[in-house]
Amino acid sequence: MTTPLDAVEARLQVAPEHLTWDTYRPDFEALLAQDLTAADVPAWLDRWSALQAQLGDVSARLSIHKDLHTDDDTVQQRYQDYVAQVLPPATRMEQALTEKLLTVPGYAPAPDFALNYRRFRDAAALFREANVDLSVTENEQSSRHSVITGNQKVTLDGQDLTIPQVKQRLDSPDRAQREAAWRAWQDSNMAVAGELDAVMLDLIGTRRQMAKNADEPDYRSYRWKQLDRVDYTPADCEAFHAAVRDEAVPLTTAMMRDLAGKLGLDSIRPWDYNRNNLLDAEGRESLKPFTTGAQLEELAQTAFAGLDADLAARFRHMREHGLLDLESRPGKMSHAYCAYFPTSNEPFVLMNVVGTAEDVRVLFHELGHAFHGFYSGDAQAQVWNRWSPIEFVEIPSMAMEFLTLDHLNHVFGPDELIRYRTKQLESVIAFLPWAAQMDAFQHWLYAQAPEQITVADLDAKWLELDRTFHPFIDWSGLDETVRAKGWQYYHIFHIPFYYIEYAMCYLAAVGIWREARQDPQGALDRYKAALRLGNASPVPDLYRAAGVEFRFDREHIRGLMTFLREQLK
Repeated sequence: MTTPLDAVEARLQVAPEHLTWDTYRPDFEALLAQDLTAADVPAWLDRWSALQAQLGDVSARLSIHKDLHTDDDTVQQRYQDYVAQVLPPATRMEQALTEKLLTVPGYAPAPDFALNYRRFRDAAALFREANVDLSVTENEQSSRHSVITGNQKVTLDGQDLTIPQVKQRLDSPDRAQREAAWRAWQDSNMAVAGELDAVMLDLIGTRRQMAKNADEPDYRSYRWKQLDRVDYTPADCEAFHAAVRDEAVPLTTAMMRDLAGKLGLDSIRPWDYNRNNLLDAEGRESLKPFTTGAQLEELAQTAFAGLDADLAARFRHMREHGLLDLESRPGKMSHAYCAYFPTSNEPFVLMNVVGTAEDVRVLFHELGHAFHGFYSGDAQAQVWNRWSPIEFVEIPSMAMEFLTLDHLNHVFGPDELIRYRTKQLESVIAFLPWAAQMDAFQHWLYAQAPEQITVADLDAKWLELDRTFHPFIDWSGLDETVRAKGWQYYHIFHIPFYYIEYAMCYLAAVGIWREARQDPQGALDRYKAALRLGNASPVPDLYRAAGVEFRFDREHIRGLMTFLREQLK
């Protein structure tokens, strides 16, 4: 009997010939050898795009497969061999093709390629041969984080639990159960903390060397150019940190003080605080809207049927074609994400569900990413024009969390739906201090930290920032060594400087929802239209297409906090 997991495994298979550079070399060499005039460029770009899509497919399949099998050395090695043997020569060829394109006499890019042509030019200027091999090293180092955390177990009440399973216990209304789960989780974290410390120091060294190779003063400057951040500056980010400190931290503190009072708690301890799912003010059990991944799929299918027929059809396609893996199990990376197969224009969602309302929110979030892939791929033929700049890429996901709020009557009763909606709004407020802290830590780490950085420096800076952005959590009497390791988080290892985008996009998603309260169909239509623009439009234009402004300044944050306070009332 074929199972959903069998279908997933079938989607992730890669033919042996696609694991070697010799398979791709002839096509790259043919592109490089072609005599190229301005008139030839569009067709030549189409051929190059198709080749990039093929590589993207293989990379995605291998990467997902290794995340599903963190305990299988053979699977891990196959991925690393591909990264080491195929991606470096491909990267060098991409640089050669870029340089060829940039020197075509008389070529002027069409409007839908103009933005990416500029990005190609900037990327070519940043390219350094030495960084090709360092990218392989960086990938190997960050993959060590996945293996360490993917195989992490938490022992609680004589059971070995995965990280998502133990986090579920933190939602219990029983404070003693929450504390036991939190302590067991932290014991597990501290058992691997030394290994992760070593990985991080290696990554810092690698990333700093990349910046030096590219003649950049620090890794922040290098990464800023690599991420094509042209619409805002590090100073804007630092102003955002200050605005969150002054506007969102006091509001979160007041929320938590009120919650503690209602629950009869003297203070909020670490086991009393989950920014994604704050405790129920009436001490009720957490919402448990489903038990299995299959049930979660069904409730999402019904929600999309009520929201939009095309979204429902896209989700059904994913269900029927092995493009979802939702269950939590040992040996599976504990994070959640959406990947993408460009040749077929199909997304893939990986999660670790355990039956909570938070799982419902995260599924809608990841499916928002999936719809972004679908719609941008439908509208944009070339791979470079799909998806979007990273400052917009979380809007499709976060807005989908809000756009589905009015289509969950089949999941929750009236009172439960109010609880779910309240949690969603509270989570936005509580998330902003975390996002600012994560971003501020990385600005310090890559632009201000000492040259001879130590683990003690990392821990001390995180403690300083945590006291600033989460002053409402009472750590008295606890070992703050645990608190100091809060920086050991997925994005810090895998996607440096990718976090403030969540805050930007959450603010925009709230704006989209505010518009949807007045004009549901119009808001949804604008949402889809913005997704179809893909990566061919600047960030401010994408925001405008979605019906919001590209802003994350103090005044804007204050206005949205006021709106959220009103909605919570």
